[in-house]
Amino acid sequence: MEQRSHAARGAARWDGAGLGRALLCSLAMLGLMAAPATAQKRGGILSTITLEDPVGFDQHSPKKVSSYTQRALSFTHSRLFQYPRDGRGVEGDLVESWSQPTPTTYVLKLHQGVRFHAKPPVNGRELTAEDVKWTYDRMMKQSPEKRLFPTLKNTMAVDPYTVRFELKAPFGPFIANLAATTMTIYAQEAGKPCDSCAGGRDFTSAETVIGTGPFMLESYREGQMMIFKRHPDYFRKGLPYLDGANVYIIKDAAAQIAAFRTNKVQLLEDVVRVDYNSAQEAKLEPGTVVQPFPFYNTGENLIGRVDKKPWNDIRVRRAISLAIDRDAWGRGLFPQGYTRYAGPIPETSEFYVPEEKLGDVAKWYRYDPAEAKRLLAEAGYGSGTKIKLYATVGYGPAYATRTALIKDLLSKVGIEAEIVAQEYPQWIKHTYAGNFPEMALVHIPRWGLGDDDEWLGSYLPGNTRNQTHLNDARINELVARSRNGPSYEDRRRAIEEFQRHFHEQMYRVFLPKEMSLIVIKDNIKGYTPKIKGYDFPKHFERVWIE
Repeated sequence: MEQRSHAARGAARWDGAGLGRALLCSLAMLGLMAAPATAQKRGGILSTITLEDPVGFDQHSPKKVSSYTQRALSFTHSRLFQYPRDGRGVEGDLVESWSQPTPTTYVLKLHQGVRFHAKPPVNGRELTAEDVKWTYDRMMKQSPEKRLFPTLKNTMAVDPYTVRFELKAPFGPFIANLAATTMTIYAQEAGKPCDSCAGGRDFTSAETVIGTGPFMLESYREGQMMIFKRHPDYFRKGLPYLDGANVYIIKDAAAQIAAFRTNKVQLLEDVVRVDYNSAQEAKLEPGTVVQPFPFYNTGENLIGRVDKKPWNDIRVRRAISLAIDRDAWGRGLFPQGYTRYAGPIPETSEFYVPEEKLGDVAKWYRYDPAEAKRLLAEAGYGSGTKIKLYATVGYGPAYATRTALIKDLLSKVGIEAEIVAQEYPQWIKHTYAGNFPEMALVHIPRWGLGDDDEWLGSYLPGNTRNQTHLNDARINELVARSRNGPSYEDRRRAIEEFQRHFHEQMYRVFLPKEMSLIVIKDNIKGYTPKIKGYDFPKHFERVWIE
């Protein structure tokens, strides 16, 4: 068997070059590329905002991990691979180089001299392959994130700086999925002893946040803020440039803009979901830049459970889609620009099938309330049908406004929706995990994942993101083909077929997706908006303040 070796940049044929070229072009046109290296300066504190507290700090517990946890740990922890600033493919984080001796074997060489934070009980010791093995063994025993590695058989520490993964069967996206923002590497002794936990450790509490990342968690005040300081022994010499970062937890949109205009914070990232009007208000402050950018995610959507009423009827799913006036929605809410829908994979993916190439199934994305009413009546859901519409307070007021708009549009086709707005911890634990009753719809937010395989895999039985409880034989077959096909073109064809079948069945009703906005002070340099994944703070290591 011929052995393939790779520098840590790139992921063989799953690199996604088309996406990278498109995004690089977009960023260059928008003036978002980093300034020359000669301009870099050390020092200063950058302050920003998040909407919610992390739901613990354990990404590999038996529970579904929160995106707010992923963001927090991106300051403090490293992964084997990461998503580069241009969003194309993956590049090494802890990994210096890798090879694939056989279709089911991967050998990773780690950087030497990587040190954990100098906090007890880890005390700044060097990271080794044993830490990687312990992390992945623990994850595979109990975490929903094992969904990313369905054929992983064994993880071995060959020597202190070499990790060997053995798979039961070939799995094309394996390297790409090692970059997922949930796949942080933990130090075993940093966890709290826990007899019932895999690996005997639990990382829920803030005291366990000891990683190898560019920043150290100095303090965490629930509901108020997180304070990070520079990791002086970070393995990327000279980084980070900042002395630290403050992350304020502010849910109210008006309070966020006030914090920005008074210079309490200097950056409003996509995490706060800045709407166009708020961005224009912030722009009134001198020295403010508003940056639109194409975040690699799918749009908001409506779902039900395919094993329960009313979502088990394709006529209902199609009717709900026909009830959405996507162009009026986009023009009214997203003056900065919008896509009529983005799913089931991001519209910036090289594999995305645009509406004009969908063929006959594109008709389900038109606005036709009369046909929607006819389909609903045919399915037995005439005027006055009552449903619950689940949402959360955890995604800010703009999201809540769109939930109200959904309720209004449903009323025009005879569906009376009662909004159930849940607190974020309850939402992420139950509703977002697919635990909701019949005669209910859920307003799902945008997803920011990694490789296209994460989106495709989320429709397989047993996947923790399979919120609709889907088990479609055709979907299952196409996902398998996309993962195991012998060539790049085989993968492309499988993913394109997947999309056409998905749109025909309308398992999710995708809503218009806005161009994302970043609001930033013009003295913050070296910042590039995060294109892929939830590790926004990882890019802070290359930011400096003029």
